[in-house]
Amino acid sequence: MTAQSQSGHRLPIADRSAMLRAIGRLVLDDKAAFCAVLALYVAAAGAGAALPVMLGAVIDGIGTGWTASRVDLVCGAIFGCVVAQLVLMRTGRLFGYRLGERAAARLRESFVERVMRLPLGTVERAGTGDLATRTSGDVGAVAELLRKTGPEVAVSLIELIVITVAAFVVSPLLGLLFLVGVPALVFAARRYARLASPVFISERAAMSEIAETLTASAAGAQTIAAYRMQDERRGAGHGRAATHLDRLKGIIRLQTWFFPATDLTFLIPTVVVTIVGGLWYLEGWVTIGEVVAVAMLTLRLDGPVFRSMMSLSEFQMGGAALARVEGVHLMPDEVREAAPSGAEVRLDDVTFGYGDGPDVLHGLSLHPRPGERLVVVGPSGAGKSTIARLIAGIDRPRTGSVMLGGVPVADIPLEVLRRKVVLVTQEHYVFTATLRENLNLAAPEAGDEQLLNALDQVDARWACDLPDGLDTALGDEYREVTIAEAQQLALARVILADPDVVILDEATAGIDPGSAGNVEASLAAALGGRTVIAIAHQLQAAEAADRIAVVREGRIAEAGTHHELLAAEGVYASLWSVWKGVAA
Repeated sequence: MTAQSQSGHRLPIADRSAMLRAIGRLVLDDKAAFCAVLALYVAAAGAGAALPVMLGAVIDGIGTGWTASRVDLVCGAIFGCVVAQLVLMRTGRLFGYRLGERAAARLRESFVERVMRLPLGTVERAGTGDLATRTSGDVGAVAELLRKTGPEVAVSLIELIVITVAAFVVSPLLGLLFLVGVPALVFAARRYARLASPVFISERAAMSEIAETLTASAAGAQTIAAYRMQDERRGAGHGRAATHLDRLKGIIRLQTWFFPATDLTFLIPTVVVTIVGGLWYLEGWVTIGEVVAVAMLTLRLDGPVFRSMMSLSEFQMGGAALARVEGVHLMPDEVREAAPSGAEVRLDDVTFGYGDGPDVLHGLSLHPRPGERLVVVGPSGAGKSTIARLIAGIDRPRTGSVMLGGVPVADIPLEVLRRKVVLVTQEHYVFTATLRENLNLAAPEAGDEQLLNALDQVDARWACDLPDGLDTALGDEYREVTIAEAQQLALARVILADPDVVILDEATAGIDPGSAGNVEASLAAALGGRTVIAIAHQLQAAEAADRIAVVREGRIAEAGTHHELLAAEGVYASLWSVWKGVAA
C-alpha cells in the first residue's frame, strides 16, 4: 500500500516510500542547482574543518622548529579558510534558499493542479477542513522544510561527514575515539524519528479536525442558532482542541528526553579524545598537535549536531505535512473517457444515496427535452438538489443511469462536461481580482462589449456605477460584493460560458424578490434554445416554465405545465395553494 487510510472519507496519507519519491522528483527537477548548492556546502565544510587541522599542524610545527615565516604563512591560510567558509556558506545558503523556493513553488502548483482534478464529490466527502489544512498549513510547512529546515539539516550532515573524515586524516587512531558518541546519537535520533513520525502526523490530522469543526460551525451559524445548538457545537470545538492539545503534549514528552540526550552524546567524544588522547601522547602514540586538532574537531560537532537535532522536530513536522500533501497525489484518477453526442439529458430509474446513508432517490426517471425550460419543485428534502448534482456529474447513481448525449454523465471528461453543463447554486465565489477577470473565468476571449452585455442581461446595474468599470478590483480588501451581486456575477458567467445545459439550483435565492423575477426573465431570454433545469423553492419561477416536474420522497410525483398541474389538483396544486397563501 502507498497510502495510509484515514477515518471516514478523509484523503489518504503517503507512506515513507512515496514521500522519498516526491522529494526525489523535486530534486531531479532542479538537479544542476542542487549539485551546485551541494558543492558549495561541501567546500564550506572543508574550509571549516581545515582550521583545527592546520592549528594542530602549527602546534606540532613549533615543537619541531618551524620558522616564524612558516608559522605566519599557515596562520594566513587559517584566516583565508575562515573567510572562505563564511563566503561559501553564505553563497550556499542563498542558492539553497532559492532552490527551496523553486521546489516549494513546483509543489504548490502540482498540488493545486491535482486538487482541481479531484472529483467534487470526493472533496466534499473528505471535508473542507481536511483539504483546507492540506492546502494552507501543510503546503506551508513543506515549503518551510524545502527552503529552510531541509537545507539546515543537509548542511549539518555535510559538516558532520567532513569533520569526521578530517579527524581520521589527522590521526586514524584518534579518529576511532572520535566516533565513540555516534552509536548513542544514532540510537537517540532513530528512536526519536520512529516515535515522533506518527505523533506529528496525528497532530496535523487533529488540526484538520479543528478546521473542519470550525468551518462547519461558521457555515451553519444560522441553523445552529435556530436549533439552539451552541453548546453542542462549542463542546465539539473544545473536544477537537483538547485532542490537538494531547498531540502537542506527546511531542513535548518526546523532546524532553531527546534534547538532553543529544547534549550528552556530542560532549562524550570531546572528553574521551582529551583524556585518552593525552594518555596516548604520553605513550608517544600521537602528537600533541594531533590531540589538539581532533579535540577541536569534536568541539566543532556542537554546531552541526545541535542544529540538526533541533531541526529534527521541524523536519518531522514538515515530513508529516509532506505525507499529507503527497497523499492527495495518491488518489486514483477517475477514468472519464465517454464522448457525448449532442446534449440530451435523461435520468432513467435512478436510485441514489449519500455515502452509506439511505436512498434519497428511488427509481426516479426524468427526461428534459432539448431546449426546454424545466422547473423541478417539491418539498424540502425531496431530492431536488440531488438531481442537479447527478446531472452535473458530481455524483454517480447507485442504480439506473444519468445520461448526457447518450453516455453516462459521470464518465464524460470534466473539461468536456463543463463546456456542456454548468451548475449554478446559491454559493458563489468572487475572486480578489477585477470585475473583468472574474467574468473572463468563463470566457477568456470575451471582449468588453460581451462582458457588459452579460451583466446587463442579469440586471447587474450596480456594475455601471463602479469607479473603474470592468477594471474595478473586487474582494474584501477592495470593493465588497453582496450576496445578490455575487449571484448576478455567477449568472453572467453562465451566459458567457454558453453551455448546452444550464442547471440553476436556487440561483436567484439571494436576489430580492422584487428583482428576482426580472433577473429570471432576462436569464431565460439569454439562455433561449438551451436546456435549462431550474431547481426552485419559490414557485413564481415555475409558472413561466415550459414544463414542471414535482419531486416527492425521491420520486417524480407528477409532471406537466403549470395549468395542467393545477387542473390535476395533485401535489403541485397543494404546493401552489400554500405558496400563494404565504405570498399573499
